[in-house]
Amino acid sequence: AQSRVKTPFIDQFASDGVVFALAQAPENWTKPSVASILTGLHPQTHRQKTADAALPSSAVLLSEHLQDQGFATGCFSANGYVSDRFGFDQGWDHYTNYIRESRSTEAKDVFEEAGNWIEEQKDSRFFAYIQTIDPHVPYDPPDKYLRMYDPSEYAGQVRPRMTGDLLEKAKRNPPQVVLDASDKRRLKALHDGEITQHDRFFGAFLERLSGLGLAEDTLIVVTSDHGEEFDDHGSWGHGHSVYQELLHVPLMFRLPKRLAGGTKIGDAVSTLDISATVTDLLGVPAMAHNEGHALVGLMLGEAPSRPAVAFSDFQDDRRVITTGRWKFIVRGNLTSTMFDLVADPLEKTQLDASAFPIGRRYSRMLLGQFLGATDRGDWLSAEQKGGTQLQPENAEMDDTIRDQLRALGYAH
Repeated sequence: AQSRVKTPFIDQFASDGVVFALAQAPENWTKPSVASILTGLHPQTHRQKTADAALPSSAVLLSEHLQDQGFATGCFSANGYVSDRFGFDQGWDHYTNYIRESRSTEAKDVFEEAGNWIEEQKDSRFFAYIQTIDPHVPYDPPDKYLRMYDPSEYAGQVRPRMTGDLLEKAKRNPPQVVLDASDKRRLKALHDGEITQHDRFFGAFLERLSGLGLAEDTLIVVTSDHGEEFDDHGSWGHGHSVYQELLHVPLMFRLPKRLAGGTKIGDAVSTLDISATVTDLLGVPAMAHNEGHALVGLMLGEAPSRPAVAFSDFQDDRRVITTGRWKFIVRGNLTSTMFDLVADPLEKTQLDASAFPIGRRYSRMLLGQFLGATDRGDWLSAEQKGGTQLQPENAEMDDTIRDQLRALGYAH
């Protein structure tokens, strides 16, 4: 799908690497989705489904694993959920959370500090995790980027620094704020402007890596923890539905000496598989309790050895399987629905699943097998033994962390 949003550096990165066109996030908000990326565990296993849940020390993050393999590890997170308060500070030699430390969360500053750290490590093996928060509410790009997408003299109710609060009120039922056509146009322009501004900073970061001589033999993975709704299905933001605008995310790998540039893969995959893919490409042992599976074979053109499906949750009220064409959803009340992502990529038409008996049977069978598995890393096996179990822990939620999360549009 084409977009009006100008991202020349991401576009170039995509043409130099491998693009997964149907990558699905395991959840529709930050904490459980990032927990899955860094642990390789499904949300049902790591249980990071509530605002105050914290990753226990028994969870093994990719940072801990690579640290044990002799890598220098650095975390540069501008998201308040990916923080020490929620157990994400495990296994890092250098650890920064810009929200928790009340520092600038601008992507320019995050990329600059990460680049400084990488420059110090450039002669050894290193793993940097960089989570920028642009674009994200509050949407506040410089005027030159805003005017690329909305040059009108707007005088409505949308104020850039207040967009988080505005959208939270617009999401309520009934809504406390009603947005007209010009408000919606302005909101989309603010968001799109942030994407273009972020692209410039990302491009400068890649250029810096190239200047350090790291472009050829550094694996770079680009993804997102979730998407964002802009009135696609009557709401805004994220954390509220399982439509594709929230679950479908970018996923790109670049490693010039191993992966052929310009490769595009249409199979359904999950961002849960990132850590297993990273260890495979780096040539280090796999993580012991990883429930994901390496995507290297797919990237090298080999026939898939397992069904090309991705599982997603919304808390414990929605279970989703994406099988390529079909997306099958089971609700908490045990009703179900289907979408045809080829004929109806915007998910405007809920299908009567009985009209597609083969697609329904395939989806239900695999989702049922997965949900019934105790070993979710080997959910295809008919003989279920063991599996990863973590003891749940909760974070101490004080007023400071609540205020910091609220500033990012998370209402608690």
